[in-house]
Amino acid sequence: MIKKVIFIAASYLLLIPGLNAAVDIQEFETPNGIEVWLVEDHSNPILALQMFFLTGSVHDPVEKEGSTYMMMGLLEEGTDDLDAVGFQIEVEELGARFDFETYKEAVAVSAQMITENLDPSVDLLRKALEQPSFDSEPMERVRGQILTNIDFDEKDPEEIAFDAFIDIMFGDHPLNRKREGNKSSITNLTREDIIAAYQNALVRGKVVVGAAGDITADQLGELLDGLLGGLPDTTPPVVQPLALPQEGHVEIIDFPTPQSTIVFGHRGLIRNDPDFLMAYVLNEVFGRSGFNSRLQKKLRVDLGLTYGIGSFLSTYQTGGMVIGRMATANQTVNEAIDAIRQEWAKIANEGITQEELDTIKMYLKGSYHLRFKTNEDIAGILAGMQLDNIPASYVKHRNDMIEAIELEDINRVAKNLFRPEELVFVVVGQPDTPS
Repeated sequence: MIKKVIFIAASYLLLIPGLNAAVDIQEFETPNGIEVWLVEDHSNPILALQMFFLTGSVHDPVEKEGSTYMMMGLLEEGTDDLDAVGFQIEVEELGARFDFETYKEAVAVSAQMITENLDPSVDLLRKALEQPSFDSEPMERVRGQILTNIDFDEKDPEEIAFDAFIDIMFGDHPLNRKREGNKSSITNLTREDIIAAYQNALVRGKVVVGAAGDITADQLGELLDGLLGGLPDTTPPVVQPLALPQEGHVEIIDFPTPQSTIVFGHRGLIRNDPDFLMAYVLNEVFGRSGFNSRLQKKLRVDLGLTYGIGSFLSTYQTGGMVIGRMATANQTVNEAIDAIRQEWAKIANEGITQEELDTIKMYLKGSYHLRFKTNEDIAGILAGMQLDNIPASYVKHRNDMIEAIELEDINRVAKNLFRPEELVFVVVGQPDTPS
């Protein structure tokens, strides 16, 4: 089944659960050279795996957009010796769960397996990865699901606004290829296109693995080499650098609704920029921390222009953005845009206060460990950290790093990060002409 995902940002790793400093992260390579981070936990007979193959929809050929997404959706639809129903029955009988996802710069395979059924569960997952059938019946069913999702998105003002914003920011860069494809590309994809996407995406030359649960490093190394050893040992091609625009403007897309949806933002930082953590803390003050954020206070509480507004940092391997979203009545779009520009300029020119910094430090440090719940969470964090080139030591020192941030430094970053003159606004609705 195709799972619909609106948007994934690589910087989500700073928002998900933190690891307890006492947790031991084992870093190693399997005999076949697969990079693995493991947290052993023998308290429950469960193993969670998260694998990222550093390929993704960015590598879809022109006019074949969505081929990787469709291919990943077909991996649970049968193997050489099992049809889709038979595959799902075996998964359920083993008490396992497999998920296959596509992102812009990676494809992901995750698994949760019961220890006593580990061997047959791994064998079933290996069949899905090595021997997918790509039969015509599931292909047409999945194609229909994707086309339905695309049709829904074409009527959703938030999706329209976000897609238009990304189109402006990415231009003709491969990152602008829609993960789900478009009606024309999905309609015309052939089985040969799906096989080509499979051969390009599931390659172990660039794969990272996070694991947590009831297994040792030696056992996991053997398991992974057996699971992935049949995949090609090739490396995906390098994607060209991302050059984001530096001129702000307002674009209006006519859409019959009494309320306009607005997506806004500009270029930001890549994840491994030395100032990224301070940018993250800044955005928590500016647009992330619920009703206490500056954007919420100004546009919702003070001006009453919206029920909700927020901003987030979006990162890719060669570029990043600061992005915000809101909705407001058509007649108040001008006022909302002016207010956003004012808040953008205020934080750029004045930064934040010591009180704001102290408050957000306390919140971020206190909530860090509270979000940790399951082995599945840990496996996702470990693989995601590798994907974003974050060292394992980060989980131990993250709170100290936040505490060490000084007001002078974070306000320097504010001046560089927030660029009101570069703000791009996409308005979907029927507003008065914005100023």
